[in-house]
Amino acid sequence: MSALELSPYPGDKLQSLEKLALCRESQLSMLLTLFGERSHLSFPSIFIYGHTGTGKTYVLQTALRTLELPHVFVNCVECYTARILFEEILNQLYNHCPGPENEFSSYERCDTFNEFVRFFKRATASRGLRNETVYIVLDKADLLREMDANLLPGFLRLQELTGDNVTVILLTEIAWETFRPNTGCFEPLTIYFADYSKVELQKILSSDHPEDYSPEFYASYINILLGVFYTVCRDVKELRHLVRFLINLLPHCN
Repeated sequence: MSALELSPYPGDKLQSLEKLALCRESQLSMLLTLFGERSHLSFPSIFIYGHTGTGKTYVLQTALRTLELPHVFVNCVECYTARILFEEILNQLYNHCPGPENEFSSYERCDTFNEFVRFFKRATASRGLRNETVYIVLDKADLLREMDANLLPGFLRLQELTGDNVTVILLTEIAWETFRPNTGCFEPLTIYFADYSKVELQKILSSDHPEDYSPEFYASYINILLGVFYTVCRDVKELRHLVRFLINLLPHCN
């Protein structure tokens, strides 16, 4: 029995997750264990780190969407100030999209962390989310260190400050020992995404072969390509782009 089968979520969704998150079974199993059931009190903060192209963002987004868990996903590159970050989280909670019809305004103007705590509690109450975990995912979270000094410690303690069942998940390429602020803060639970091995990359890249080629031919092609490029690139996104680019050149090589 796989670890995922012990999860309280529907079996068909777990099977779908296993197919979508290849070679990340252990990380996915740990995430689902931490999530627990929708109404269970989850861990206040989770710190996920690893090199680029190791599946951190993809696995987390896939899990939250497939299991239909209430969540907000924010990129800290786009939300480069505290106010923009607060307002984007609230916009997503309210399913509000700034546009011409609302003069591109946010749902709430929010300038301080204290205001954000108050508005967040109001949002979860109005959306009927007080009895289940809400996940706030902050991608490129290392940029938080360049914002207000109270921002990172505040997000790590958001569950305590709001009294709500909320989990803040930080995604970054930096290890927690380097990331941790000098002033000290609540310690999150850490999950490491290691680089894919050559065997894992072979399995992932071979899984989406074009219909024009047999699985055996495509697997051999992937094996040859990894033999050349594996030592210099292990980013699955870049390798997938390279694989598709070179395979499209084959008809012109006769």
